[in-house]
Amino acid sequence: MKNVTYIFAGNRKVKYLNDNYQAKDFFYGLFAFDRDKYNVKIIEMEDYTGFLNIFLRVIDKIFQKIFNLPFYFSKLTTVQNFKILRNSQYVILVNESVGCSALLLLIILKLFGNINSSLFVMGLYSKKLKYEKLRKFHNLIIKFLILFVDNVFFLGKGELDKAKKIHKNSSKLVYFPFCIDTKFWYKDIEYMETKFSNDIIFVGNDGNRDIRTLINIAKNTPELDYIFVSDNELLKNLQLANVKIYNGSWANSLLTDLELKALYEASKLTIIPLKNSTQPSGQSVTLQSMVVGTPVMITKTDGFWDIEKFIDNKDLFFVSDNDLDLWKEKITTVLSNNKLMSDVSFNAKEKILNNYNLDKFYEKLFKEIRI
Repeated sequence: MKNVTYIFAGNRKVKYLNDNYQAKDFFYGLFAFDRDKYNVKIIEMEDYTGFLNIFLRVIDKIFQKIFNLPFYFSKLTTVQNFKILRNSQYVILVNESVGCSALLLLIILKLFGNINSSLFVMGLYSKKLKYEKLRKFHNLIIKFLILFVDNVFFLGKGELDKAKKIHKNSSKLVYFPFCIDTKFWYKDIEYMETKFSNDIIFVGNDGNRDIRTLINIAKNTPELDYIFVSDNELLKNLQLANVKIYNGSWANSLLTDLELKALYEASKLTIIPLKNSTQPSGQSVTLQSMVVGTPVMITKTDGFWDIEKFIDNKDLFFVSDNDLDLWKEKITTVLSNNKLMSDVSFNAKEKILNNYNLDKFYEKLFKEIRI
């Protein structure tokens, strides 16, 4: 029986072991491994209190300040975690925070062991530095991290292209489309049959969500009703008559997947204003909303994950930037055209069902890690 270890930032182990989950979107292939055939272990980042970890907290702060990268050695570096990883044939690091934080363990394991490690990336190459003169050191430590993993999976082509300029001719870098649990999110009903309200929904918390633009859109379209699902600080004290706010965060389980699905189903349109970045932000919300049947309007950023496969006014609605007038005009135009909304809803749903389901994700994962 092969040993496979996943390293998460948190909030997965209990859900996985107790079958306490609904959608399987954010497990990065964990469910592909049959428990009868694979010995699957989960490590999560934790606040350890040992002397070594107290010392490593100081190192964390130094590395974070110098390299502007999410180093948390203190949350992963323990003897127990080392033993688990030493006995693993395959290690999956689900994001760059986990990858950076596991670097000390990866170095030791690569020098004295034989494991196949894979890192998922969604923002590692999109960091803005306070002092650009530190960019060389920033890129140097990223190169060092990549040296100690076997595969680097990019959830967006924009960030992959940026990485290829740093790691020239590296065969480790692979585009790996994010996929969702279409069996959970799918709603087999036509667009106009499922829209019980005129609500426009926004979902998301990451730093690339343009919350200020979102608020301005709602303020300047008082005739439209909005649902905001987010725990962003800028929304905490927002009071607009046409906005209903749900304090939602997947990481903290503030809203269940079933509750979120119901909000998608009842809404006419999902909007995702984004700051420009090569990070593939808004991906999960876009795919979830599409397969539920609610069309998506999103800022066309450098980080949109697969720009060739999604066509404006056919699969979704792109807005070229976050100019308020552009957003107002686009929203008003599409909401007044039921035929267009229905067509986009149908096209998007078919695209996600056929190309971005978990079976596709599992198949690619097994192929890339050569299991």
